[in-house]
Amino acid sequence: MGYGDFRYRLRMAARREPALWCIIRINVGVALLCWLTSIIASVQDSGFSFAAWLSVPASLSALASLAWTPLTYMFTQTQPLHLLFNMLWLFWFGQVLSDATDQKHIWRGYIIGGLSGALFFIVSKTLIPSLGGASLSGASGAVVAIMVEAAFRQPDREFRLFLIGNVKLKWLAVISLGLLLLGLGGGNAGGQAAHIGGALAGCILFFFDRRKRIGRKTVRTSPRQAAKVVNAMAAYRTDMERLDELLDKIKLSGYESLTRSEKKELQKLSDR
Repeated sequence: MGYGDFRYRLRMAARREPALWCIIRINVGVALLCWLTSIIASVQDSGFSFAAWLSVPASLSALASLAWTPLTYMFTQTQPLHLLFNMLWLFWFGQVLSDATDQKHIWRGYIIGGLSGALFFIVSKTLIPSLGGASLSGASGAVVAIMVEAAFRQPDREFRLFLIGNVKLKWLAVISLGLLLLGLGGGNAGGQAAHIGGALAGCILFFFDRRKRIGRKTVRTSPRQAAKVVNAMAAYRTDMERLDELLDKIKLSGYESLTRSEKKELQKLSDR
């Protein structure tokens, strides 16, 4: 596959999944900006860290002065491999979720999953100050929410893995979540709490939608209403058959071949 073909396929994928690719672009753009400002700060021997300014701090007092960070941290990756794996997982599982729902569910799952991850991180650090990690950054919690919701919606969808073969999405999600909770999925220390928060958010979003679908009132039709519908359909079918007869007569002999009563009947059927 040539470079031109690769660009074409990438462009088509971006058109099919606008929300997914918008999130990926934001993550890549923020990561590049963080790395660039880090290089400039090291050259100027400055202590400023743009990534830290976007990350969720562990203490509530620091969070009060960085109130925007529960939203910005989920777009902030400080390590290239962390960015790569998170975006790959987002791309794979986001496509599944998009196929099962629509584009707005990508944003919903990502934002709510990220906020839930930040909440679990802050609560865990408040209750257990000895937990590692001075701040939280990365898309892992948000991506886990999308992964879990996608696995609930299409559990038997298969992925072909290299040297392994076909694996159902539900087992892939279980294995991936297990690795993350063991701390093998990258990210800063203490991020396992954010992973748990993201996983619970994915579960809640799925069951919320399911309950909403089940809770919708079923439209019940009374016998009288059903009889009216049947009669109306029968009358419509009769009118269409009569209209076809008149049109066939016009086609064979012309409009003037119709009698005065047939012309009036044709007008009424047309108006109807």
